[in-house]
Parts: sequence; structure tokens; C-alpha cells
Amino acid sequence: YDAFVSFAWDDREAVRTVSESLEGEHGFSCCLHDRDFHPAQPFLDQMGRSMDASRRVLCFLSPDFVKSKYCVWEFKHSFEEDDLRGTRRLVAILLEPVNDTDFDKTNEVVRKYISKFTYLD
Repeated sequence: YDAFVSFAWDDREAVRTVSESLEGEHGFSCCLHDRDFHPAQPFLDQMGRSMDASRRVLCFLSPDFVKSKYCVWEFKHSFEEDDLRGTRRLVAILLEPVNDTDFDKTNEVVRKYISKFTYLD
């Protein structure tokens, strides 16, 4: 895949619009868990393999994203892999503003990232 797309379930319609544009208008291939994962295979295994095999990881940040343990895991995994590989595959896209009150110790990595690095708004 050109991009693994990480998003909260409640943001799926907005994210689907972007992924359809990337695929239809720009020729990119995107991996979306609700469309591309196989039901008979372990979800977490597919998530890790798909992320590792993708050229970029697009994380669509929102209050729902930072509340999702799966989304935070995807973000953290991608961020840590970038650090290990010396690459910058993670692309953070602010879909909706995230307030300081949305953060806690389980999603602190997201807050630190958006305070240090450039993200798309």
C-alpha cells in the first residue's frame, strides 16, 4: 500500500472522502481496516503487517482518535518504527481539534508529537 489509514470509527465518513480522492483521483492505494482486513485473521496481526508494509501511515487525529486504544496503538507503533528506521512515514492530519482535556497518560505520545512536529490541518 502507499498508505495505511488510521482513523476512529466515528470519523470514517470524512476519512473515506479523503481516501477515495487519494485512490480515484491520484492513483494511490490505501489500506483501510474496515475494507481491507480479512475477517478470519487476527486483527492486531493484520494491523501491524499492513502498517509495516505501507509507504506512509496517515493518522486522522480527532477527539475520538485519541480515545481509541487501537488508534493510539497505531500512532505509537508508527512513531516508534519511524524512530527505529530513521524514517518519517507517519503523517498526522488534524481532522478535528483535540483539546488538552482529551489527553491522558494512555495517549500522551500523540500530544507530544503534535506539540513538536508539523501536522496537516
